[in-house]
Amino acid sequence: MMEYNLDNYQRWLVNNVTLTDAYSTTSLRTLTIHIMMGRNYRLITENNTKSKLLFTYLWLTDIVNNAKREFGENWKTELMAHLIAMRRKTDAQKNLMFWLVGLTAKTSVNLGISKDDLPDVIQNLMRHIEQLFVVEGRGGDIDNAWLLMMAGSATLNIRGSDKSKVGKQIERVLIRAILTILGLQENTHFWTNIQRDLEVDRESDAEILTQRGRIRMEVGLIAAGNQEVTEDKIGRVGRNGIILFDKVGSRTRIYGTAANHNVKLVQIRNNQPLVEIYRHILQLVNYPLTAPPTTEEEVTARVNALPESVFTFERTEA
Repeated sequence: MMEYNLDNYQRWLVNNVTLTDAYSTTSLRTLTIHIMMGRNYRLITENNTKSKLLFTYLWLTDIVNNAKREFGENWKTELMAHLIAMRRKTDAQKNLMFWLVGLTAKTSVNLGISKDDLPDVIQNLMRHIEQLFVVEGRGGDIDNAWLLMMAGSATLNIRGSDKSKVGKQIERVLIRAILTILGLQENTHFWTNIQRDLEVDRESDAEILTQRGRIRMEVGLIAAGNQEVTEDKIGRVGRNGIILFDKVGSRTRIYGTAANHNVKLVQIRNNQPLVEIYRHILQLVNYPLTAPPTTEEEVTARVNALPESVFTFERTEA
């Protein structure tokens, strides 16, 4: 019987990958602390992604070896047939089905390839690769190359998923965590995930109650190479609005543009974003605020003291 080693794979991820679940409150608290201290949160997420990839490669190696023992020389087509025939597949087995032909599920949709097409896809792919390798006198290396192809598909899948999930979720909770630490109450002093309406034709990450109405706040955890995203947000938030971003290049013009629009820019990297946001909104509101923590110990304690609800939301798959 084909053994998929799913328990081993899951155990490896749980025991060795810091952010096994990008949606978990533990993961999001860890990243929130890192960001509030002005650090590069990608150092955590990149190590996290690499760890997940390395254990996935190890799992794929075991899968291929198990399939060879179970099915012999026809391990590729037989493994595909076995996966397709399974009524209840785990997410890992669903991904494996597409990785086996060098695709991700998303790519297969873009190519118009359905699950029912996969048996023909793998047959055609085998013929194509055999022709290529035999001509070069490397027919004995097909299986090694095939494993690398599967690993490449897994890399695209996991990197895309991790980037999408972690980026979206940390932006969602970061505003909520920052404003709650500063003493604001959600749905009384601030609101998140503001949709477009008759008054404003663009969505906003948050709105904060002030003496004269509301100001808008946007988060863009964008690296220096994508500063046009930050520039676009300047036009969204309006006067006294706040844009929280990771970092921009040394030749950027966004500070001048923001000054012309009376928009407050708050850089995260090598900075104290909590302190900057506190100082900005302190002069705009008529209700008491809580002074921000400034040391790593204080920030960690305040973030860990936040209720689960700050880090909880309806899950959506990337």
